[in-house]
Amino acid sequence: MNKEEVLVGQIYKIKILDIFKAFIEICEKHDLQYFCHGGTAIGVVRHQGFIPWDDDIDVLMPRPDYEKFLRLFPALDQSRYELMVPGEEFSYYLPFTKMCNCNTTLMEFEHIPCVFGAFIDIFPLDGASFNEGVREKDWLNFRRTANKLMILPKTRYSNIKWFFDRLFKLQFRTALNEIRCSFNKKSTYKDVHHILRKIMTRNTYEKSKYVGSYGSQFGVKAFWPKEWFESYEIMSFEGLEVRIPAAYNLILAQVYGNYMELPPIEKRVSQHHVAYLNLEKRINIDEVLILIKK
Repeated sequence: MNKEEVLVGQIYKIKILDIFKAFIEICEKHDLQYFCHGGTAIGVVRHQGFIPWDDDIDVLMPRPDYEKFLRLFPALDQSRYELMVPGEEFSYYLPFTKMCNCNTTLMEFEHIPCVFGAFIDIFPLDGASFNEGVREKDWLNFRRTANKLMILPKTRYSNIKWFFDRLFKLQFRTALNEIRCSFNKKSTYKDVHHILRKIMTRNTYEKSKYVGSYGSQFGVKAFWPKEWFESYEIMSFEGLEVRIPAAYNLILAQVYGNYMELPPIEKRVSQHHVAYLNLEKRINIDEVLILIKK
């Protein structure tokens, strides 16, 4: 990584830390619960800030607080920030919300024409079945359905191209999805979000003994007894006072094992995809597509 890339990375972290600060202020003002999640939670406990090679911020919000946050945000004076909400923008390809900086531009994947700003990820913490086998089945169904969101925004030509590519790699389920999602895109998009929401809210948060993040990549490991989220501690993240579940050790150990041990050097890399990034202004998708082809 050269000096320019290091500088860009540092500026990016400043931008998303600013978003995180604004998010926390909203939650505190409106009495909304949230918890640092995933790598951010590890960063809090192990580094008191960002994991050095990480470049994102993830939070969990219990479903009732998550829904309230989405409802009240449009009425706030938030000219510097915006939300990318699942189901609202056809090009948006993720099943959880991003809070973004309006004055920056980020396109993650060259083949998915979706632009937003530097962001933090906000995952709903949903109710889940008490039965582990059912939880695993529900998560797998969710993941397979959510994968279609990354296929739908692509052009039909791209879908066909990717169909043959996946077929060649013997990824038959994905290949079939590429063809299916090349037709009736917007109605399919609505159907997909309907299915995803049905899975996430089938077990109400208030009545469930288990809760979890369906949007997580960790499968059934990302579901925990709800009592582990009944209280929180205030800890430090890059100088901010942030919330982390009081049972963070149990939660993180279940997902990562010995999370206090540093991974091998070859695995200390960012998992964040970036096709285009501008930290000074917002550029529309048409301009971005021209720029990345140069």
